[in-house]
Amino acid sequence: MEKLTDKEESRRIKYVSTSKSSASYEPLQEDSSSNSSENIDSEEFPTLIESSETGTSISVMSKDFITPKLVAALDRCRLSIRDSVFILEATIDALGCNIDEFPIIKSSIQKIRTEKQKERAENIKIDFQNEVLDVVTLH
Repeated sequence: MEKLTDKEESRRIKYVSTSKSSASYEPLQEDSSSNSSENIDSEEFPTLIESSETGTSISVMSKDFITPKLVAALDRCRLSIRDSVFILEATIDALGCNIDEFPIIKSSIQKIRTEKQKERAENIKIDFQNEVLDVVTLH
């Protein structure tokens, strides 16, 4: 990964501090030559996850970067899958990351969004069932 300028680093730190979610990430591996100010909140960024299929020598590299908060933002803006792919690809490119490391395909984005939406719906159901309500008004 390229070395970030001070402005980019402060933007990254600001983003991380405002976008804490319940999603779990693996810590980012930093070079030992980097100074301590660059290591601030480094555990908040997703890392490259390598998985290989059995029986093949092909290794699939992808990053799990779509968080529940990102899915909620895409849904709230009512972006289609195609528009979501375009925006995600442009954002990754603007951040200076390699687009090939991310699963930016319509079917992948749709699958991930659907999974995250189902997880959110289940969490809402569980939260609602755990609350004891005396009075409920339906409109």
